Amino acid sequence: MPMTCLLRFLALPLLLISLAKAPAAFAAAADVSSDTATVKNAPTARRLEDKLHDVPSVLDYGVVCDTVVLRWRQVSIAAGSTQLTVVDAWFQPGDVGKLIVVAGAGAGGDNLAGKIARVESKSQVVLSSPAQAAVNVHNGYVAYGSDSAPALNAIFAGTSLPQWDLGEVRLPRGICGVGSTIVLPGGRDKGAFGLEQVTLRGGGRGVSWLVALAPMRAVIQEPAGAHNQANLIDFGIDGSGLADFGADIQGGRGGRHSGLYYDDNRIAGLHLGVVAVNPDGTLASPRGWYTNIWEFMVDHSTISADTTSVMPHGAPLFGILNSAGDSHFTDLVVAHASVANVRDTGSAHNFYTDVHAWGQPRYEFWVRGKAQFANCEVDGAAEAGVRSDDDGLVWSGGAMISLNKGAPVGFFFPSASGHHAIVGPDIQDIPPNSYVRLGPGVQLHDSIIQIQGLGGAK
Repeated sequence: MPMTCLLRFLALPLLLISLAKAPAAFAAAADVSSDTATVKNAPTARRLEDKLHDVPSVLDYGVVCDTVVLRWRQVSIAAGSTQLTVVDAWFQPGDVGKLIVVAGAGAGGDNLAGKIARVESKSQVVLSSPAQAAVNVHNGYVAYGSDSAPALNAIFAGTSLPQWDLGEVRLPRGICGVGSTIVLPGGRDKGAFGLEQVTLRGGGRGVSWLVALAPMRAVIQEPAGAHNQANLIDFGIDGSGLADFGADIQGGRGGRHSGLYYDDNRIAGLHLGVVAVNPDGTLASPRGWYTNIWEFMVDHSTISADTTSVMPHGAPLFGILNSAGDSHFTDLVVAHASVANVRDTGSAHNFYTDVHAWGQPRYEFWVRGKAQFANCEVDGAAEAGVRSDDDGLVWSGGAMISLNKGAPVGFFFPSASGHHAIVGPDIQDIPPNSYVRLGPGVQLHDSIIQIQGLGGAK
C-alpha cells in the first residue's frame, strides 16, 4: 500500500472519534466574560470582557458599514425617470430600502438623494423618487448603503447598549454611510460618553470612511461653546456633494485632526468657528470676527473634491473656512475650491506650515490678518496667490508657481494695513510688477517685503 494511502487509513479512526465527540463541541458556549486574563509579565489579571473592549469598534454598537461607492462608472437615468442604470455595478436584492446618491440627477444638476425601491438586476435599480435632471455619463458617481447615523449618534449621546465611556471608539475598515449629521459631544466634564475629550479613530487614512448619503449641514459636527474638542484620526469624510461641510467644528479647544480626507463638500471640507461669510468669501458681518475655537491642530490631511465625477456642477467654495485662533495646520494638501482653498477670517494668530494649495480658485490663501505661513506653496490662482485684508501677515519661504493661467498677482492688499513680513518666497510665471499689488490709494506701513526680483524692502 502506498505510504500516502496508509497514512489516510490510519487517520480514519481518529476522524471517527472526532466526529463522535462533535455534539459536545456544538453545545452552548459558556459565558467566559467574567473570567480573568493575564498578559505575560503584567502585575495584575483582568476580566476578559474588559480586555476585549480595550479597542471598541462602532460595529459593536449596531453600526453597519456596508456602503458601496461606484465612482467613474457609466451612469444613466432620464429626467423624470426612477430607473437607474450603472454599468458593472453589483446591486443585490438586499439593497432595497438603502439610501442612494446619484451625482448630477437632482434639481439644477445637483446630486440626487433617495432610496432604492426595487432591484431589477445587478446593473439596474428603481429609485424611490425620480431624477430631476438627466444623467448619461461615463464618469458618474453613485453611492448606496445603510444609514449608520442613528447608531453612531447613540454611541456619542451615551444611549447605546452597552454604553461606552472610555473616550475612544474605532471605525472599521470600509465605508459607513450616514443619512444625517454625526453629532459629537461637548462639555468639559465626563458625560455619558467620554472622559472630557473623545477620539474617533479609523483603520487608516483612506481605509475607513464616513460618506454622506443624504443632504446635511455636515458629516461630523461639534457644538459651539466652551468644551474640549474631539480628536478625529485616520479616516475619510466624504460629503458626496450633499453635505455643506465635512467637519463643522463650532467651538471648543485643544482638538486634533490627523490623517484625514475631507472630500466633496459643498461649502468647505473643514469649517472652524461660527463667523459667517458670504458665498463670495466676504464677512457677512464686517465686525463679526469673534472666535470661540482655540489651539486646534490639523496635520497630514487632504482637503479636496472630485469636480468631474462627484461634483460636476460646482466646486466647493472653500477648502478650509477658519475663524479659529492660535491654531496649527501642518503638512496639508488643499485643492479644488472655487473662492479660496484657505479662508482664514480670524483675528488671532493661526499658523500654517507646509500647506500646498492648488487649483484655480480666486485666491489660494485669503486671510483677514495675523496669520503666519512657513514653507507653504501657491500652485495656481485666478486673482492672487495670497490676499490679506488686515494687519499682520507673515510669509516666509515657500513658493508661488503655475501662475501663468489668467493674470494673477502674488500678494494682494486691498486696504491700508501694516506690520507685514514677506521674506523669501520663490515666485514663478508672473512678472515682478505682479509680485505685490495694492488696492487703489492703499499704502502699507511698518512692513518688510523681500522677494527676489522685486527690488528690496518696502
